Amino acid sequence: MHIFQKRINYQGDLEPLLEKVCIDFSIGEYKSYKIVPIGYEDFNIFLYTNKGIFFIKIFGSFRDEKECSRYVDIIKTALDSNISHPKLYQSNKGYLYETDTGQKDRLIVMEYVDGNIFYELKTTPTVDEIKFIVKQAALINQINIKPEFIYDHWAITSLPTEYEEKKQYLSDSDKELIQPLVDWFNTLKLENIPHCFVHGDITKTNAMRAVDGKIYILDFAVSNWFPRIQELSVMLCDLFFDPDKKTDFESTYNLVLSEYQKYINLTEQEIKLLPNYLRLAHVMHVLLANYEKVVNGNTSVENEYFLNMGRQGLHYMNEQFGSH
Repeated sequence: MHIFQKRINYQGDLEPLLEKVCIDFSIGEYKSYKIVPIGYEDFNIFLYTNKGIFFIKIFGSFRDEKECSRYVDIIKTALDSNISHPKLYQSNKGYLYETDTGQKDRLIVMEYVDGNIFYELKTTPTVDEIKFIVKQAALINQINIKPEFIYDHWAITSLPTEYEEKKQYLSDSDKELIQPLVDWFNTLKLENIPHCFVHGDITKTNAMRAVDGKIYILDFAVSNWFPRIQELSVMLCDLFFDPDKKTDFESTYNLVLSEYQKYINLTEQEIKLLPNYLRLAHVMHVLLANYEKVVNGNTSVENEYFLNMGRQGLHYMNEQFGSH
């Protein structure tokens, strides 16, 4: 527990805090909680009360009030736009709840969805699920908001900065794969690529299949105004990529393109750039997960998953689509 609780200011016994949350959100009497050991930044738990189960996101201590409010506003906008996302609960302090225990933290309470993220299921979505998720992505990309920019270390657009800081920790074989793509990215004029509101992190850890079969899109924490193809690239590099079924990927790639364009027409430039932009999504997984492992000693199953997925994805893209 302490490994995850280090992400927030509140230390010690969580029960007093959660008991107060139960009262202020009117969600029943506190019974127990369980840590959700997924993710790199926030502290997520399942809260059990006599009225049911609830999902609590306690924001990482590095997030200030402005960033947390931004997150809540985006979730509310997504829900109003019919995005399939768990509903938010409101307390007597509003949707964003600030603790007053002397150890200031901010949190939100969300609907508990009985199901599993695709990372836990160890599978990729079915064809029908892919179609639904791609439609959700298109709906997200059509939301008419441009939130204040927040820096995301894992975002493709962060590559130049992150590569300069972290390339020294790459193996020679990884650097050989990545350096040409960094050089290519540096030739791009990003401002000339169509931009929109982008979730930016629709991965196996942020897409859930409920027991009733419904699909939910989770965690808008790193959503930004980004190149539109960034959304497709992130989905294709992980959620829709199965390294054990690589022969299926080309048809999946084409399905995603055709489904997305039922709602949003991509430009010829975007379609041409997409394979390399997809490579960049794999690059970010290798670069950041390798740094987490080498420098921060992160040998978690999740970090190893992203590191290996990135490497396999880069090799596959070179085999299937040729050199960039």
